[in-house]
Amino acid sequence: MLVSAKRMPKEQRRIQLLETASAIVRSQGTDALTLAYLAEQAGVTKPIAYEHFGTRAGLLIALYRHYDARQAQAAQAAIAARAETLEDVVAIVSAAYVDCVLSAGPEFGAIAAALSATEEMEDFRQTLRDGYVDLYREALSPFVDLPGPEGRAVLLGLIGAADALSQAAAAQRLSRTEATIALTQIMLGALSRRG
Repeated sequence: MLVSAKRMPKEQRRIQLLETASAIVRSQGTDALTLAYLAEQAGVTKPIAYEHFGTRAGLLIALYRHYDARQAQAAQAAIAARAETLEDVVAIVSAAYVDCVLSAGPEFGAIAAALSATEEMEDFRQTLRDGYVDLYREALSPFVDLPGPEGRAVLLGLIGAADALSQAAAAQRLSRTEATIALTQIMLGALSRRG
């Protein structure tokens, strides 16, 4: 997997390192992922890996964010392209959440499990939740009013349901279709009373 260490712009190098790290997790698990091993596999020096991520926990968080950013981008693009009703928005965000977890594969769960043992994880999870609250509030705002702490609580509940159903689909306890339909129904049930 050794890649040429030619000079790259910093962001391009970071993406290369994240893709290499993801491949390591996919093929060898999170225990194999260290900054030194990442540098070796990416064909760069250790200081380059440390400059980008600082610590192993920093690398794991960056990987998790990388997956998460893809999910948010997919949802935003789909909403912008075809969301005309509350039902459209809910169907889009439901499918996007489930599909992202499924497309990330088992390494996403392995990264989350490895992160659960770190001090940084709770702050990181809170940051992710806040991002999803903002994304969902904005996407839903043309159709339903979710003001203040009460609206935030509703959105946090919906995000919790999305996570639980997506994890069940990833573990093959539910199909993708079953998880998406259930999430859509839960979201519509909670939101239609607020419209």
